[in-house]
Amino acid sequence: MEGREVVIHEKTPAESATFLADILGDRYTTTAGGMLSTGAILDLMDVCAGRVAWMHVGGMVATVSFDKVELFAPVSHMDLVRVEARVVETGSSSMTVYCSCYKHDIQTRQFIKTTESFIVMVALDPETRRPNKNIPRIRLETQSDKEIALLVAERKKLNRLWMNMQKESNDGTPLKAKDVEEASTFMSTRRELLTIPETKVVIRKQSMPRNLNHSQTLFGGDILLWMEQAAVYAGKRFTQNEHMLTLTMNRLSFTQPIFVEDVIEMHARVVYVRKYILEVEVTCFVDRQKAIKLVPSHTGYFTLLNLDPLGMKRPICTGLKFSDDDQESLLTYKKAKDRFLFEQKHMMAQAQAPSELNRVLSAADEADAGQKFAFH
Repeated sequence: MEGREVVIHEKTPAESATFLADILGDRYTTTAGGMLSTGAILDLMDVCAGRVAWMHVGGMVATVSFDKVELFAPVSHMDLVRVEARVVETGSSSMTVYCSCYKHDIQTRQFIKTTESFIVMVALDPETRRPNKNIPRIRLETQSDKEIALLVAERKKLNRLWMNMQKESNDGTPLKAKDVEEASTFMSTRRELLTIPETKVVIRKQSMPRNLNHSQTLFGGDILLWMEQAAVYAGKRFTQNEHMLTLTMNRLSFTQPIFVEDVIEMHARVVYVRKYILEVEVTCFVDRQKAIKLVPSHTGYFTLLNLDPLGMKRPICTGLKFSDDDQESLLTYKKAKDRFLFEQKHMMAQAQAPSELNRVLSAADEADAGQKFAFH
């Protein structure tokens, strides 16, 4: 704010680090084998990151973006889930919060890591609601925090490569279906083919006061929960199978604040299909009272695994079909395929050794339909 004295000081990650723990599942949809919706975990991670950021700056904050979230192990209905968070990097008004999530295993009485992500929060001036640049800088003291900070730099580099890859997918060259589609052995299992527009599901939700944070905008975690629910429903509708589990959510940035009077409209569509997994694109729009048309907000990409009632991997029997006349669908599919190949290529750049889910994804083309899903 003009005329306000800017005093910059430092804090260590330990000064604002905290954790939240809750027994999840009471009001969330479950999947095969009693596995919890991944959206519930994203919601708790966002709340914990917001708490840490608020403690660091001592004031109003908002969620800006989530890095890739990958499920290492499933969480079951009514599991005790613990999320630990700490600020590991600061910018002029932003903070990168490292969140790690654990579930409590009753048999071993130990916590098992289930996922992690870097969440970017921004400090807001309480009067103007603009970015507040008067925030403490981070002072890294422990070796662990310094290593995580290095990882943040690696993730930023990887994210830039990811964004460049997506831009390069659209070079303006007309596409042909025969060049974009994949000639893979699992295509022979398809019993039905749908176009991408035929997979679309539209959901509209009215913001409510209970969904608002202290800055009077919609909680980022609530939006992620709704988006994940939309993605799972689109996946179930596509496969005609009730049993699907979200494995990953790819990089997502919020570009529009959503207020209590706004309606959020989500368009979910299946954009890529392998043997056992598929990707659902969820695009969010904001319907404002005085706006002439919907305002685009953000897009997320969710990778879902197809399961049977016992939690075993199940081949997907529905595929996508294309026409040279539908250039938008061809480009959408090409970009989704490039995302899949990019993640396969850069899997070793992740924070830790390949998880069981990495192995599930990398083995997705193998003829092992009878193999039980590794986590169940």
